[in-house]
Amino acid sequence: MSVKRRNPNIHTTDLSKLSWTYVTKNDVKTTDSLRRRFGFDPLDLRDTRPPLQRPKLTVRDEYLFMILLYPVLLKTGAVETIEIDFFIQKDSLVTVNANGSKILEHLFSACSTDGSSRTALQNKVCYDLDVGHLLYRILSELIEQTFPMVVDLSDQINSIEKRMFTDFDKDLIQELLRVKINIVTIRKAIQGHKLVIRQLIQASDGRFPIHRLEAFFQRLVDNTKELWDTLEIQKDTINALHETNASLIDFRINQIMKTLTIFSVIVFPLTLLAALFGMNSINMPLVNHPHGFWIIIIIMLLGTSGMLFIFKRKKWL
Repeated sequence: MSVKRRNPNIHTTDLSKLSWTYVTKNDVKTTDSLRRRFGFDPLDLRDTRPPLQRPKLTVRDEYLFMILLYPVLLKTGAVETIEIDFFIQKDSLVTVNANGSKILEHLFSACSTDGSSRTALQNKVCYDLDVGHLLYRILSELIEQTFPMVVDLSDQINSIEKRMFTDFDKDLIQELLRVKINIVTIRKAIQGHKLVIRQLIQASDGRFPIHRLEAFFQRLVDNTKELWDTLEIQKDTINALHETNASLIDFRINQIMKTLTIFSVIVFPLTLLAALFGMNSINMPLVNHPHGFWIIIIIMLLGTSGMLFIFKRKKWL
């Protein structure tokens, strides 16, 4: 097993039944090298360059060109979408991993290891595989990395639900929106997988060693469907929590506004009464009374108590 390097971004390892070319960049110079070496269609090579393309399968005379998108969890907790491109031939596989999928990088590293130092797991992944088996291994590992993300999203949703009905947390809305965006991002990444993999099975049709593994590739379709169904439930749940949180915020705002309104209604007549007795007009009642101050205070307290009684009776408090 050997690794060949002509372009610093193009690495090739020769396995027992095929060669795997691993491409780490998608700039013009690198794609031109691929065109000269493999004769790929310029339109397909252009699709490997930015921006991200939609998942699709293109059938050519000598190869199949496939684009799939995968979600990747960042250290910040956000999820982003990366693109991986596949050029599938009878005895070779070319993968363009310009966005740096760690899963694909580790798989290629395992298959590039010298035979004497390979572990049992590496032998299982790489030894004596044709292009169909290798492609299945790659796609299986890539889709499997999504399941822990979905499980983690479920835990986050449960945490949000518990916190929502306890003390008010002003950071809760940010976490809720982050989870909501992550769910949408994962859904956008995997939504085309089922169709593309089914097209891959049909397009191989004896020309490529893929059709013999139809049951295995169908398992990938089933895994994608399982992910999609789980994400569908999570989407509905997080939307319901978002609406519930908005209702709780509205309720809290209404409670605050009600409290402020009652306070204003109580304070206004007291302020009016204080202003009237502060006019210094002639013959102002109670001004010259020896207990005038305390009489006015008692009037204010009685007025406040009366309004509170009315509010309580009308169930405004």
